[in-house]
Amino acid sequence: MACGMQYEDNDLLTEETDFQAKWSRFSDWLHCICVVTFDLELGQAMESVYPPDVKLTDQEKCNICYLAFPDSNSGCMGDTQFHVRLRSRTLLTKQQLSYNEDSVPTLRADSTHYWGFVYFRQVKDPSLPRGYFQKSIILLTRLPFINLFYKVIQLIAPKHFEEGERSLEAACHDINRWPVLG
Repeated sequence: MACGMQYEDNDLLTEETDFQAKWSRFSDWLHCICVVTFDLELGQAMESVYPPDVKLTDQEKCNICYLAFPDSNSGCMGDTQFHVRLRSRTLLTKQQLSYNEDSVPTLRADSTHYWGFVYFRQVKDPSLPRGYFQKSIILLTRLPFINLFYKVIQLIAPKHFEEGERSLEAACHDINRWPVLG
């Protein structure tokens, strides 16, 4: 995975504004949903990002891939959940800024970091070269709603493992219909 290319600040801002217009409710609650898999030749690799038109810098992609798997998963069979934080260069949405005005500090949307809620699955699979299937689904958000997003990832990830990519598209459309943040 290439980790050196960077977006220009103005290009990133324009693309982020376009994304927020199309996915306004979704982007108030989540930034995106990422799928990271383990590739024998590349290591951890970004498989997909939903909604598909969300933009992440190459550095953000590298950080997500690095943080998407547990520190030591050799004996960790089955499903594991955890959360991480990573730096962000994108701006808060107007609704997130409005929400922050009326919120207590501990529940405010974070303007400098994402929260990443990770659902990692490792199961034996003799058809794969290493003998294991390893994949993570990650919800990226600015909001520190730990219980909510753990519950959301518990619903989204198993469905993705059973039904595939279409389940993530459906989840994004469902989240885009959530109530206004506030």
